[in-house]
Amino acid sequence: MLDTRKVARKLRELRENSQMTQSQLAEALFVSRQAVSSWEIGNTMPSIESCIMLLDIYDVSLEELLCLQKKEVTE
Repeated sequence: MLDTRKVARKLRELRENSQMTQSQLAEALFVSRQAVSSWEIGNTMPSIESCIMLLDIYDVSLEELLCLQKKEVTE
């Protein structure tokens, strides 16, 4: 299950670490600045297409972008 608050914090952190403004990121993703803002406060989630582009922009895995924990294999 996705924790939208964690994802929102991660999206903002990744953008800030990339030294991009919300407007710059929005332009790169072909979305509005308001959409980026909405993702970063946890009101909405990026589309699948936007997530794929974010993976390339930030050079992160899907697991990192969406704050997913890999399940450990127990024997």
